[in-house]
Amino acid sequence: MINLEGKRLLGCEHPIIQAPMAGAQGSDMAIAVSNAGGLGSLPCAMLSVADMVSEIKLIKAGTDKPYNLNFFCHQPIEYNEAEHQVWQSKLMPYFAAFGATPKSLPNSANRTPFNHAIADAIEPFSPPVVSFHFGLPDPELVQRVKSWGSKVLSSATTLEEALWLESQGVDAIIAQGVEAGGHRGMFLSDDITTQVGLFSLVSQLIQVLKVPVIGAGG
Repeated sequence: MINLEGKRLLGCEHPIIQAPMAGAQGSDMAIAVSNAGGLGSLPCAMLSVADMVSEIKLIKAGTDKPYNLNFFCHQPIEYNEAEHQVWQSKLMPYFAAFGATPKSLPNSANRTPFNHAIADAIEPFSPPVVSFHFGLPDPELVQRVKSWGSKVLSSATTLEEALWLESQGVDAIIAQGVEAGGHRGMFLSDDITTQVGLFSLVSQLIQVLKVPVIGAGG
């Protein structure tokens, strides 16, 4: 949920942003939300560049309203086959109990951080909004995205993270409270004790920040 200032910034009719859900949705949901007056979002972290371009073309064909492309900008962890073998071995009794067969082990992470190759692919579309989780990409990439006229959002789980994002020039900040589902968007610390509830976090941010604040969670 965003305030009226944020709604004007993003160009949507209603102050609601659809959460991007990587692996669970595609362009259809983004189109439906944008056409209904919210800001539809396409999760791009698990898409190949070709699939990403295909989905964006579907969005452009399906709506003339603003939409959001969402990316991760984490530091990839090197694949460790031994660690994957350990958790699959531990869970093997449960696989057997339900007659399930675990998938073969991947040889790399399946979420690609935002990079120049991705920027090359989406630049022709000049997406209205581009959002990030786990901080921001390199400053050069952030400026490149802003040069298209795109509004840049990123998520913060603490006041410290929000202040850092504001100093890097984001247009609005997504406040993620500790009760949010899925992954944590922490990026300046891995200390879980720094995490607070959404209402407390939003209250802290709006007293200090100059940019609009988006309350995450539904």
